[in-house]
Amino acid sequence: MHKGIVIAVAAGAGRLVLELEDGRCAILQFIKGARARAGDVLSGRFFNVGGARLRHLDGQAVVCAMLGFRSRSAALQLLAQG
Repeated sequence: MHKGIVIAVAAGAGRLVLELEDGRCAILQFIKGARARAGDVLSGRFFNVGGARLRHLDGQAVVCAMLGFRSRSAALQLLAQG
């Protein structure tokens, strides 16, 4: 189980960066469920097949495709590039 905070969102592209407790950043592509905003805390699981099933603290589910783990600066740069 992982827990992190959303540090950036590219709403038009449906992508977000989730900074995990260990300092890595997950770059995610929104698929369905409750939308995440910068500052939201999400927890859940990442799957080897490239997906993530996460929940807001209030229990609302978020399903995303996993685009990879990066450092904070690299993840933010990739998000800015689209």
